[in-house]
Amino acid sequence: MKEIMEEQQGLQESHAAEGEHIKYLLLKYLRHWPWFIVSVLACILVALIYIKYTTPVYQTASEVKVLKDDEGGVDLSGLSDATTMFNYSKVNLENEIQIFKSKRLHREVIRRLQLHTSFYKASSFGDELIFGEQLPFLVEWLPVSQPVNDKKNEAQALMFETQGVTDTVVRLLHTESGKQLKLNYGDTIKAFNRAFVLHPNLKKKPVEGEATYKFSYQSEAELLNYLAIEITIQQVGDKSDILRLQINGPNTLKNEAIINTLIEVFNEDGVDDKRLVSKRTQDFVEGRLALLVSELDTVESGLVDFKETNDVVTVESSVQDLFTKEATSEAERFRIETQLAIASDFQDLVQKQTAFELLPANLGIENASINELTASYNELIIERNRLLISSTQENPMVRQLSTKLEQLKRNILTSLNAYLGGLQTSYRRLEQREGRYSGELNRLPQKEKELKTILRQQGIKERLYLFLLQKREEAALSYAVASPSIKVVDYAYTPPKAIAPKKQIILLAGFILGLLIPFGILYVKFLLDTRIGDREMLENYLGDIPIIGEIPLLEDSDYKLITQHDQSILAEAFRIVRTNIMGQLRRNGPEQNQVVFVTSSIKGEGKTFSSLNLAKIFASFSKKVLLVGCDLRNPQLHSYFELDKNIPGLSNYLQDDAAELAPYITQSSSNFENLDILFSGSVPPNPAELLSRNERFSQLIKDAKNHYDYIIVDTAPTIYVTDSLLIADNADLTVYMVKQEHTDKRLIDHIKNLKQKKQFPHISVLFNGVKNSSNYGYGYGYHAEKDYPRWMFWK
Repeated sequence: MKEIMEEQQGLQESHAAEGEHIKYLLLKYLRHWPWFIVSVLACILVALIYIKYTTPVYQTASEVKVLKDDEGGVDLSGLSDATTMFNYSKVNLENEIQIFKSKRLHREVIRRLQLHTSFYKASSFGDELIFGEQLPFLVEWLPVSQPVNDKKNEAQALMFETQGVTDTVVRLLHTESGKQLKLNYGDTIKAFNRAFVLHPNLKKKPVEGEATYKFSYQSEAELLNYLAIEITIQQVGDKSDILRLQINGPNTLKNEAIINTLIEVFNEDGVDDKRLVSKRTQDFVEGRLALLVSELDTVESGLVDFKETNDVVTVESSVQDLFTKEATSEAERFRIETQLAIASDFQDLVQKQTAFELLPANLGIENASINELTASYNELIIERNRLLISSTQENPMVRQLSTKLEQLKRNILTSLNAYLGGLQTSYRRLEQREGRYSGELNRLPQKEKELKTILRQQGIKERLYLFLLQKREEAALSYAVASPSIKVVDYAYTPPKAIAPKKQIILLAGFILGLLIPFGILYVKFLLDTRIGDREMLENYLGDIPIIGEIPLLEDSDYKLITQHDQSILAEAFRIVRTNIMGQLRRNGPEQNQVVFVTSSIKGEGKTFSSLNLAKIFASFSKKVLLVGCDLRNPQLHSYFELDKNIPGLSNYLQDDAAELAPYITQSSSNFENLDILFSGSVPPNPAELLSRNERFSQLIKDAKNHYDYIIVDTAPTIYVTDSLLIADNADLTVYMVKQEHTDKRLIDHIKNLKQKKQFPHISVLFNGVKNSSNYGYGYGYHAEKDYPRWMFWK
């Protein structure tokens, strides 16, 4: 149970420490809050300027439904042997999307809208793109015999700025070269590797006041790339036949014109595709009709000649019964002859035509298999042609369709051969039947037989002629009323709100960036800064080593030493240090005759400054204090009293074994009667060897304890030399100096090692040079607040 409670207590302490660490990190950054405010305000200001001067971008969208062919096809079922044209049931939206994106259609859009010219209206916030009725005039670009020399700078070289626009004259300035041009409407200008003509814009809106316009030429490659990037087409829903067309741009009129024109061009292209079969059928029928007219005219001419020569007008009624029997046989033979003629002609066409061309449909062949194969063949031809719009013949789908078409063509020819064979067999049987009838007709006059033959040929030609006339009308009707490929659900529409720049997002980004910039700078600064920054950081590094106080950072103009009855923040700080030292000494041993070593890792951490002021603050407590300057290599204590560096002191005493201590002790000249000072003396050639005579220095401390309550020893830095370590066992307490933004973090490990190895007794840390030390309570009621200017409100 006890272990569980200890574990819970440890977890609570860990969470508390983690919370304190987070709080420390927050406060570490929040101390620099003025920079965060300035950065946020600056970034938001930049964001506002960006929003104000950035050209807004609008999104224009339209929706179209891609129709199935049977949704818009023309029902010709009322005509004999006619079916619904283009009766397909499935729409491949991916193919339609690729056709919408094809450069062929985009080129037509560019041509119709004259997108080669981009017009801009100059304003104080930048150039504004204009279009349509907003244009001051129109530009017609003419082909040139010589290509543009510098294609890289083509667009830049063809930028013009208007210097004046009237009803008849336009003055232009070429922005790149500064050359001025004066043009009348209708004049052809050849300059800068281009030729162009200006025309008045009859749809132009009246403009209030004078305005400056700019226009430039854009090549077709640039425009095709622009349309390919800006126009997006996607399916609306997974099971829908509706496509959504979108384009983004700064001018709503131009956006809507591009989308609507693209829809118009796509629809016209689809209608043209649907008319291909009808046109092919119509051309075939026209050719056959011309041939039949010639053959029918020959037969009728022969009939007239026969009747004129033989004086024959009608067949005698006596042979009517015989002809009635033969009529049925003849009608069947006529039908078979008609089928033979049509099928034979169709076979010749299939064999002779080049690969992958449409076949005529609904010719009247009375064979369902051939008609179905022909319809399938034409359907695949149209599908293949659509794929070739956005791909090449090497496309796997195109190659697959080509293979299917070749197989279908072979199947059509095979079916035709079988059908022709069947017709020929039926025809031979009918001929045999008619042979019997002919034997009976041999008794008829020879003239009647000849007349019958002529009439039979005339009847065949007339029936075939009438049949082809009907098919021609069906094909013409199908061509004239070809259904549209799409139905417009919504024409191009542009919401009034621009999609870019997104004001809220940009302002939010400016706010976040304003926070991140100082945070990043501070983070890098803290990351690269290897110095001790504040007390919290020092406590985190020190662990269980106590901090006995903080010495505030003094201004250059501040007095560095404590005086009698001093009420300054510096005196208060050392009084707190004195109280903490006395508490440490009481816990360590007897209060009287205590020795305090003041040392540091490197120079510049305020060791001598703190030793002297600490000695003074103890002396003001009515205690006899001896301050010993034990930094024999680089003594600094004498400089505070403006004395000679070589004043006799500790080094002289240590070198003379017979010398007494009293002659080397100097009475303090700073009105502290209880403070005596033993200066370092002249710099010896062998400080380490001199201090290693430990008995002599130990004797000095022992003798001094008989006359002084406290002995403050200013020792050498521990990193550079071993002087302080040689005499460390004489100390009752070690005050180790650490200076804010001066002491390296890595030196803290050195202090911890000294304590762990017990090379200095009872180490406590004194934090020196602390900024804003009044925040810790120093000087309460003893010093006036510094009066900062009003603009330095954060201080």
